[in-house]
Amino acid sequence: MARIMRIVRTCPEAAGEMLELMFLVSQIEAATSVDREYRDAKRVISRLRNPLWEMGPADREKLLSAAEAIRRVCRLAEDEIPSMPLADAGERARVEARLHGALAGELDAAQIARVTGIVAAVLQN
Repeated sequence: MARIMRIVRTCPEAAGEMLELMFLVSQIEAATSVDREYRDAKRVISRLRNPLWEMGPADREKLLSAAEAIRRVCRLAEDEIPSMPLADAGERARVEARLHGALAGELDAAQIARVTGIVAAVLQN
């Protein structure tokens, strides 16, 4: 925020563009932060089921138990859980549709596709 204010103070004629940019950023954040479909829970469950390193049976059982508890609390069916943490193929399409709806008048299709790629990469980390 301090940098934005410095830009506006240095170049007052850019204030309108800076406000528009901040508005676009907030739309992108809003379009990707609401997790109505439990995307994050699905990814956590999948990661617990597929740990990044080998572990003993007792530790593995704890992870599987935690995954099952999350699945049950979120009322997710077994077939809704991706087999691998990043295997939710529909996620990118959902993000792109939301961004297209929010930014169609501001950006062309190629720009929206680039923004979608960046947002999808951030969400997968």
